[in-house]
Amino acid sequence: MLRRFAVASLTLLYALALAAAPLATPEQFAGFRMGTDKKLVRWDRIVEYLRMAAAASPRIKTEELGKTTNGHPFVLVTIGAPETLADLPRYKATQRRLAYPRDLALAEADRIIAGHKAVLLITCNIHSTEIGSSQMVLELVHRLATEDSPFVKNILDNVIFLLVPSLNPDGQIIVTDWYNKNLGAPYEHSFLPELYHKYTGHDNNRDAFMNTQIESKLINRLTYKDWFPHVLLDEHQMGGAGARIFVPPFKNPINMNVEPMIWQLNGLLGYAMGAALNEKGYSGVISDAMYTSWWQGGFVMQAWWHNMVGLLTEVASVNIATPVDQEKARLGETPRGPELTFEQLRNRDPRRALSAPRDVTPRNTYPRPWLGGRWTLRDIVDYELAATYGLLDAVANQRQLLARSFYQLNRKQIELGAKEAPYAWVIPAAQHDPPAAARLLQLMEEQGVEVHRAADSFQAGARTYPAGSHVVLMAQPFRAFAKDLLEKQTYPAQRSTPTGPVERPYDVTGWTLPMQMGVEAVEVAKKFDAKLEMARSLEAPAGKFENSASAVAWEIGHNTNNSAIAVNRLLKAGAVVSWAPNGGIVARSREDLAPRLREWSAKLGIDVKGLATLPPSSRRLHTPRTALYQPWLPNMDEGWTRWLLEQYEFPYSTVRNAEIKAGKLRDRFDAILLADQSKDSLLKGIDNEWTRPEHRGGLGAEGVAALKEFVRAGGTLIALGSSSLLPIEEFPLPLKNSLRGLRPEQFSCPGSILKIFVDNTAPVGYGMPEEASAVFYNDVAFEPAAALGDATVRVIARYPAGGLLQSGWIGGEEYLQDRIAAAEVSLGKGRAILLGFSPQNRAQPHGTFKLLFNAVHYAGGE
Repeated sequence: MLRRFAVASLTLLYALALAAAPLATPEQFAGFRMGTDKKLVRWDRIVEYLRMAAAASPRIKTEELGKTTNGHPFVLVTIGAPETLADLPRYKATQRRLAYPRDLALAEADRIIAGHKAVLLITCNIHSTEIGSSQMVLELVHRLATEDSPFVKNILDNVIFLLVPSLNPDGQIIVTDWYNKNLGAPYEHSFLPELYHKYTGHDNNRDAFMNTQIESKLINRLTYKDWFPHVLLDEHQMGGAGARIFVPPFKNPINMNVEPMIWQLNGLLGYAMGAALNEKGYSGVISDAMYTSWWQGGFVMQAWWHNMVGLLTEVASVNIATPVDQEKARLGETPRGPELTFEQLRNRDPRRALSAPRDVTPRNTYPRPWLGGRWTLRDIVDYELAATYGLLDAVANQRQLLARSFYQLNRKQIELGAKEAPYAWVIPAAQHDPPAAARLLQLMEEQGVEVHRAADSFQAGARTYPAGSHVVLMAQPFRAFAKDLLEKQTYPAQRSTPTGPVERPYDVTGWTLPMQMGVEAVEVAKKFDAKLEMARSLEAPAGKFENSASAVAWEIGHNTNNSAIAVNRLLKAGAVVSWAPNGGIVARSREDLAPRLREWSAKLGIDVKGLATLPPSSRRLHTPRTALYQPWLPNMDEGWTRWLLEQYEFPYSTVRNAEIKAGKLRDRFDAILLADQSKDSLLKGIDNEWTRPEHRGGLGAEGVAALKEFVRAGGTLIALGSSSLLPIEEFPLPLKNSLRGLRPEQFSCPGSILKIFVDNTAPVGYGMPEEASAVFYNDVAFEPAAALGDATVRVIARYPAGGLLQSGWIGGEEYLQDRIAAAEVSLGKGRAILLGFSPQNRAQPHGTFKLLFNAVHYAGGE
């Protein structure tokens, strides 16, 4: 007992001593100044320092919000005056009242706002090679924890500062370890041979509205469920050849669903950051350039549709922590020679100096151009600190303006939804894929949208909807967000001159979720009456389970994507599963199947029916031995494909170049999957002297020969997007790329939604509707070519002869009209399945997942 008391006393004394001890500077803690050349602080040490700061200062609260994909701590640091941190639940409740202000009158709101704080969320290091912000946060936290200046006191007294030091801790660790492994070696600049997020890599910030990844769910819950910050800043890095830092405002075109006040506040706070940078004498500060005001996709942009100020900084990069040298330019004199393309910049020798910057003309949005010289990690830290302090100061000084604007815009959106069309979107109870419809509703609710359920049948417009239909009313605070996800996009093409070519959009131009997900969502343009209640649960509805005491087989609906999970589970359990000639899924009865199928029907939302007679079978299925090709040059589409296969319980192996080149692939695999990747990249991979030898090269001629032999021997090669060109042109196959040789001004379709017609009597099209929506992201399309040997072509999906565009923008539509979107090419005993678009792009288009799933199951059939 005495010993326990002594141990407890010592523990308490240690904790008190730690709390009383002054917080070490980051330099004292790490042994070097933040931003020192070729020195990095790893994530575990960053977390250790942030916990030390919380123990040492009552201004700092460090908490773990959850675990990352790889099991590391995902951390939030909350900074404010001690009395503010002691009363966080009250401030959080106030923010929710301002976010949903139906019962909050203006006078009461003004009273609340007068005593409220501005809430600022800053996220760092989502893209892990953009590592400077993860180093900067240590100095930022130290200053706010220890300094007693009027500048810091103003911030602490007026701002609740939410800091996410890394939005991708897994990647911070991966990049730091890879850099340190190669430091000082001939391969110091070698490409990282894996995605720096397990599944998404650089695409992790493209997961904002789809909310599939663990880290996305954590940050969206913090933003749209817990805190509703007035301002969100995401700190990034960009290419190192031009400007040193981008600060808002963003470039045109604007998205018309965003409130005009948001663009003004973006400019106000963006220019405050720019002023702080210029006050330091820093050059290369640019705004109104590069980064879009249109695109719904990144976390920072998503804030706009929630009536929050969303800001971005992009600082010029170095080679992780190794300085970069750049040739000097003269002010106002553009260097001679052609401008390097993006691919040339990406593949340049990183050991050599960059060519001189080309944008050297002073102007209102770029008053002091960067003229070249040496650029270091410490420069990145300094620029980020200056911008961050500038923003903190501006947010503190504009506290009431920001809070009042948030309140007023939320009220305005409610009023707009009540008095102008559209008044609502209805998601009818009957859907082709009910779980997909449920997921659409879930992801909106996860991001603050109010979803209602009809208690009784009702009429809206000329249509009657049954009870159980869901309604997204537009009379709600986050109307703009819901409207932007549900409606068709019409991208306003931009030209630098009236007759010039269309400027390439920054990212996708159309994202309409009902189209992508194969969900019927009906816009209601007139007022209507209905008995609605707030939806308390948005789980997928249970499927219909029709038992039969004399069942000799079970028919499973093929309409839902979740039917693939059921098939994979049945095959794993050793059940006899077949496709019927009409595309239905049939499992022969077995004593243990009825209770399993009943449970899966309820949980997966699939229809199951007992059959008294065994229907004819066109193809018996087996668990397909599936390989997913993984290049040494990390491929985000491969990561998304891997994630999707896992969610739907497809077993798979990953294969690299050497395994494919070794041949005899048919002995090991039934299906080989090539994710979207250019043919040149597939064939050549990375091949330069600064890349580690084991990571050089691609499939080459040996790999092509092995893949062709795999198909001829009875295997199924499944190629997505541009990777289809490898078998078409290298085997070859009797198809050709309809878009080959076209210049961007002739054809461009950068992330739009297009109509396709599907042959759902073809095995790959089983369970699909006859008309679907495909995401086309500068992909490929096919047309017949001269016959080649024994190869035969079956069209799976085709673009219509007109009216292709459903959402977004397309230039040169005529080059896709009546072309083949997806095809099966029989060759020898096997086949190549070519899906010219990406049916699983960023895990968004649920409406075309089934094409991929069927292709894989087809490979395991007989």
